[in-house]
Amino acid sequence: MKQVFRISLALLLICALALPASAAPQNAREAALSWLQQEENTQFDYTQTDYPDSLADWTAFTLAQCGVQPDARYGGYLTAVVQNSLETLYPSDVARLVLAAKAVGRSPQNIGGHDLLAALRAVDYTSQIYVSSLAFPLLAMDFDASFPFTDSDREPVVKALCAAQQADGGFPYCTEDQGYGISSDCDTTAMAVQALAPYREKDETVRKVLDRALAYLKAQQFESGAFGTAVFGTPSGESTAQVILALCALGLDPTDPEFCKNGVSPVDALETYLSEAGGGLNYAGAEDPLTTYQIAQALEAYRRLQAGEPTLFTFTGAPAASEPETQTPQTEETTGISAEETPVSPVEIPKTGGAAPALAAFALPCLAAALLLGRKRHV
Repeated sequence: MKQVFRISLALLLICALALPASAAPQNAREAALSWLQQEENTQFDYTQTDYPDSLADWTAFTLAQCGVQPDARYGGYLTAVVQNSLETLYPSDVARLVLAAKAVGRSPQNIGGHDLLAALRAVDYTSQIYVSSLAFPLLAMDFDASFPFTDSDREPVVKALCAAQQADGGFPYCTEDQGYGISSDCDTTAMAVQALAPYREKDETVRKVLDRALAYLKAQQFESGAFGTAVFGTPSGESTAQVILALCALGLDPTDPEFCKNGVSPVDALETYLSEAGGGLNYAGAEDPLTTYQIAQALEAYRRLQAGEPTLFTFTGAPAASEPETQTPQTEETTGISAEETPVSPVEIPKTGGAAPALAAFALPCLAAALLLGRKRHV
């Protein structure tokens, strides 16, 4: 038994050394994706199509971008929700639907007979007061190289987004004071960085905006390695995920010592916001689809960065061929948002989350294998 124990320890060490540094993050990524695929966890109602469910849309986008086919019901829901609500949607909603539709293998130019790309082009971005109604549309415009957007389409969005930056380098949820002041926050800033990242090398103004935003984000990091609203003392898995996404969009490694605190990287910190079942833990410490899909996105972005692959907000192909759908012929009805429209209700912004310890599970299979080899038994 002593010899078996020595062999076990030796094999355990070999396994630990042989595994890449990304082994634990990838285990966490797989756990989060698995959790998102369980209907009992997400509880999305695909029959409610009067208005899009942002959680269902982002979950479908996340799964597809991670190479997993979303729920088969999502296609029918997508068609119905566009047919039922397109004329009332905000720019951020349309952008999210464009991203999700393309990611799952649908053409955003013909969803239920509507052209979502035309809807994005119809928006007057100079009038938008919510940063998410600038950041998400820009991400959508750049998602697929085949999209028919021109520099003249993107320029007003880029300028409006840069203009939203505050004196501290961060970006606020809303650029107009609606009775509670205007203050920067970590999540919105990280989203703006993701949208502006492709323009860093092309535009000197954008580069300066991004440099200031990055300095702001660094100031929001906690001693735990996580991110959040430093002034309120509230780190979260969602804020940490968004910063990882921002860093990866800029081609920066979130595990670099520059972004670590007390030797803990944001990627390490992010894993503490996953339950043992793989669900992301929100502010109350409960599993939440919102937190989970953002954590999965961040870990996928980190995986792509390590592998030298395109960023998360780059379309490289749907996970599987979608079932053909009978499309409604296009008409001259309104296909998008009027140029005068401005959001009048809150747009989805990640909330803060709670923390829970995550175990480094990669060593357990190695130990089990060592014991099995020592005993020369087959399972």
